[in-house]
Amino acid sequence: MERRTPEVRVAEAINHVLAAESEAAVVIAAAEREAEAVMEAARGRRRQILERTRRRASRLHARAQQHLRQAIEELDRTKPAQDADLDTLRARSRAAVAELAKRLTSQGDGPH
Repeated sequence: MERRTPEVRVAEAINHVLAAESEAAVVIAAAEREAEAVMEAARGRRRQILERTRRRASRLHARAQQHLRQAIEELDRTKPAQDADLDTLRARSRAAVAELAKRLTSQGDGPH
């Protein structure tokens, strides 16, 4: 059986530690590359989501503007009829006020 000297055993132990350290460095570098790839994929996904969200928001905004335009056009089309109704209401209000004033200022208890 071969007897190793303490110096040889120390040198072997150092070589073993250095080899383990080298293997660890390789594994760490591979993990860093993998982590970077995962991060880059996540950044790409984030960009896709952001762009899709911007497109959706733009479409929603455009639809809302269209609905608003249509509502304004509808109001503009119906406004003359509403104005006529308003004129009728004003005339009826004036007549009702005049009739009430006549009743309040007349002598007698019966209808007029």
